[in-house]
Amino acid sequence: GGSGGKNATAAAAPSAMSIPAGLVRPVDPPPPSSECPASDHLDWVLTLSAALCTAVHGVWTPASAAEAASLGLERALSMSPDEQAAHLVHGPARTFAIAGGGLPPASLTASATRDWLRGLRDSAYALITLLSVHAPAAFYPSHAIAGAVAGAMFAELPHMHDRHVRQALHMVVRPVVGRCPGAHRALWHAALTASLVPHMHGRLCAGWARVKGSGASSAAAGASGLDGGNSRIGHSTSVLEPIAVGGGGGGGINTGGGSAVVEDLIAERVTRDLTRDHCAVLELIAIPDGTFGRKTKGSGLTGHLRGA
Repeated sequence: GGSGGKNATAAAAPSAMSIPAGLVRPVDPPPPSSECPASDHLDWVLTLSAALCTAVHGVWTPASAAEAASLGLERALSMSPDEQAAHLVHGPARTFAIAGGGLPPASLTASATRDWLRGLRDSAYALITLLSVHAPAAFYPSHAIAGAVAGAMFAELPHMHDRHVRQALHMVVRPVVGRCPGAHRALWHAALTASLVPHMHGRLCAGWARVKGSGASSAAAGASGLDGGNSRIGHSTSVLEPIAVGGGGGGGINTGGGSAVVEDLIAERVTRDLTRDHCAVLELIAIPDGTFGRKTKGSGLTGHLRGA
């Protein structure tokens, strides 16, 4: 009895070891709808989720931003010090950002509003992805659901900040498209990538132009860097002078307030992360099988395109 169990375990081991670690394959064919209790509720759940995303994305439109400013809540629409620090390596720049970037602390109401908006958006995104994982048989064949997800992701897309677009790509577009069964890829590419790709081309061209333009001015900041080994930032008072919340330049567009040079550093990191996620989406379009889920250092291309 004991030897038989060992032999069975040994026989099962090779098949288990043949699956590459970190590789998630499309759910094809998906399990029956009856396996997930949520299958019967997808339409109304995703309708509410789309409405929630539309409302949250609309907060960053010019009209809503002006209204928030009139109520003293403009800081709720920008990154918190901790969020800014997450985009910086350990060093004086990160310490400076955590300390508030030279700006007075945001009000408790503004901080709570920021956290509330982020929680609503991230929860709506996570719900969409979870439904695609646990109820794929009802999720992927539905044209109505594809339209609802597209509406949720791309509502007010031109007004979304780069960091918000990156979150949408990372949390929803990549996993949903990556797990899509082959029979429904045309439907979901039409919903999630057809309009996204040309928009991202324009957004990233503008983003890298801002990075290039800001790099010329900040390169003269000094030889000793605030950002660890980065020589783009010096310690002069003019370099650390705060800019207005939501001010001009690449930093203001992505973060909204703080030292102009630290803002530019954060903007560059956000642009790089957004570019990686967009390239990962392009890879899913080019080679849909075997690309999603493989762990890479930059969470971007997996190298499969070299043979395409």
